[in-house]
Amino acid sequence: MIFLSVNTSNAQQSSLSLTEAKKALTAAETEATRIGVALTCAVVDLRGDLIALSRMDQARFFTVKIAQGKARASAAFGAPSGNLSAVGAMGLGNAIEGEVFFVQGAVPINKNDQLSGAIGCSGGSGQQDEEAAKAGVDAL
Repeated sequence: MIFLSVNTSNAQQSSLSLTEAKKALTAAETEATRIGVALTCAVVDLRGDLIALSRMDQARFFTVKIAQGKARASAAFGAPSGNLSAVGAMGLGNAIEGEVFFVQGAVPINKNDQLSGAIGCSGGSGQQDEEAAKAGVDAL
């Protein structure tokens, strides 16, 4: 049996600005370059709606949807997407609007100690994707 704790108080939750999203993407792209992978990274808000996306040169076309889906999963559940495989196995992804991917590569973004969205990356290994996403969060 799996129990999920979800914060339902949206009134105090902070939203991400486009400027913040771009800052996170720049840091993620810098990390991707450092580790030698071409990634697509997406920043989504708390609902999973896209704020900003960056596709590096040489990143494969399908990485766009995967990066968004990883970020959407992380934002919906407030956890790294790689930690959500049990959620995916339960079919809870069907409750979220849009495609979601419960595989490693996205991390939540907290602002003022409140969940405000997530950043997800795709194009490398799951570990590389997550490292770049974490670099994006660390820049904020």
